[in-house]
Amino acid sequence: MERTRTTAPAAVRADSVRRSEILRAAADLFASAGYAGTVVKDVADACGILPGSLYHHFESKEAIAVELLERYHADLDAVARSAPPPAAITHAAVAFDIIDGYATAIAACALEHRAALQLSIYEPHTGAGTALIALAADPPAAPIAAMRALLDAAAAHDYLADAVDRGVLAEQLCQTMLHIGLSVLHRENSADRVATVVCRLLLDGLPAQPAAPQELDRSAALRAARESVGTWAAPGEPDADDRTARLRVVARAEFARRGYEATTMRDIATAAGMGAGSVYRAVESKQALLDSIMGSFHDEISRAYARVVATDSSAIAKLDALTWINLNALDRFELEFAIQRAWFRSTPPDTSDVIDILRRRARQIAAVIEQGRADGEITVQGMTKSRLSACVRDLIWMPPPVVARTGLRAAHAHSRATLLCGATRTPIRN
Repeated sequence: MERTRTTAPAAVRADSVRRSEILRAAADLFASAGYAGTVVKDVADACGILPGSLYHHFESKEAIAVELLERYHADLDAVARSAPPPAAITHAAVAFDIIDGYATAIAACALEHRAALQLSIYEPHTGAGTALIALAADPPAAPIAAMRALLDAAAAHDYLADAVDRGVLAEQLCQTMLHIGLSVLHRENSADRVATVVCRLLLDGLPAQPAAPQELDRSAALRAARESVGTWAAPGEPDADDRTARLRVVARAEFARRGYEATTMRDIATAAGMGAGSVYRAVESKQALLDSIMGSFHDEISRAYARVVATDSSAIAKLDALTWINLNALDRFELEFAIQRAWFRSTPPDTSDVIDILRRRARQIAAVIEQGRADGEITVQGMTKSRLSACVRDLIWMPPPVVARTGLRAAHAHSRATLLCGATRTPIRN
């Protein structure tokens, strides 16, 4: 009996070690190859075990994903519980360091749980179990609540301008910190440094002098942005005789609803009321449909960016106009963004063709920032060109839930009151 009592704990410890090893291997594979692109054998091979041995610890790949999400949520909640108390902000001079320290902890947690973050942001696959769907759709609210409490305390000590919506700012700070753990545009920079840059940009603002909304409203850049957005055609019902256009509209809706990997050509044919043969005569493949839909979407945004960058407006006016383009893209191309999130589930941003487009836009933003530095409009010091441009890129793409809740104009005004003015400065009213 004594031997049983001593060996049982050892067996439990061995199981726990193996379980953790499986979770680490799966997390690495999900993050690099995508959840849909990883099979159980891949995880078993990475651990040097047979799939049958893996099933001793987890009944399925989805069970692994559920535990990864549970651990991520638990750690995120722990970060919120360990946030500095609002009473720690005793005067305005200490507010930034306290807010930045808490934001950095959120970014570090996101980086550690990158695979779970992908599962949460890019949504589970069609047919996923209820546990995975529920976890992915309901991330912890405590981190945002803790950030809001710190911002309220800072405002009480006159650190923040009254016009700044602290609820929106708290959500933007937290969501941007999570994005740091996900974005391939930040890979060459440490999470803590990027987090500090983001906090500094939102709280102190990017320009040397606060931007005046009246001047931004009259800029050639914003006029170009509005004209470009005005050319974006709504994807309505195509001509009945244009089978290819009809299939593109139907595929757009099906890809957004089901996810690209779960949609078959038969699904598209059925939804379009066409036979499979007719579909294949009109389009080459499902991939060709996806390329056409997403290519058109990215081309519209890229053309609008190019028009804004080509104007003779100031750098700050150009960034304001690019923000307006992004806000309208989130509103107008809701289905394309849903398709892209599902696409990244099977092909993460690291390996997707989309990353080339994102990097090209990042270079455009970097060129605008360099213009601002050369003109003396932007005097931010102590950070590299790549780090600053990547952080600005994140901030001119506001979190979609915030945009959906506040509306385009309010979201645009918030960007002006923070990134283009500085939340800690005297508010500039529209």
